Amino acid sequence: MQPVLYVILLGLVLIVYARFIPRDQTTTASAKATVVQEIEETIEHFAAEMEEQNQTMLDLFSKTKQDYEIELAKLAGRLESLERQKQELSKELTTFHVNQQPLSTADELLTSFNKPDYQIPNQTDVLTVAPEEMPEEVVYEGLSMKSRYVELFTLHDQGKSVEAIAKKLNMNKGEVSLILQLSRQEERTRV
Repeated sequence: MQPVLYVILLGLVLIVYARFIPRDQTTTASAKATVVQEIEETIEHFAAEMEEQNQTMLDLFSKTKQDYEIELAKLAGRLESLERQKQELSKELTTFHVNQQPLSTADELLTSFNKPDYQIPNQTDVLTVAPEEMPEEVVYEGLSMKSRYVELFTLHDQGKSVEAIAKKLNMNKGEVSLILQLSRQEERTRV
């Protein structure tokens, strides 16, 4: 009877084994599907995060650009205001300079009036300057950019960069650039 018992036991083992085999393949397939689904979800989540970060960077870039444009407009306005002030001051200096010449001529007339051989001058002998003959803008050498920033222009003429000049003179690069630009404008107005 023992061989029958062995056959029965062997049959039971085969049945149990047969039941586990399809389950393992089914479990493996469902496990693979689950892993694939998790990977897809992870990739979608990563793509969503990247899109959000890109949008944040674009918003930050746009805001920075707007701030830069606003600051640039403010600086342009300040530059225009300073140029107007410079022109007004130059005109005042020119007017002052022109007004000083008749005073010195008047002083000469007073001293010559006291001389015994003095003759009363005609109206045409007195120095007068018509408004259209007045110089548009007199640039005084003492007020020129090159005379005020000799060391800066010496370094610039030696071919030094704006960064090197700024570092050597303990100035901002923007300040050095502005001085160089104003000097170029000053030279153009002289011509």
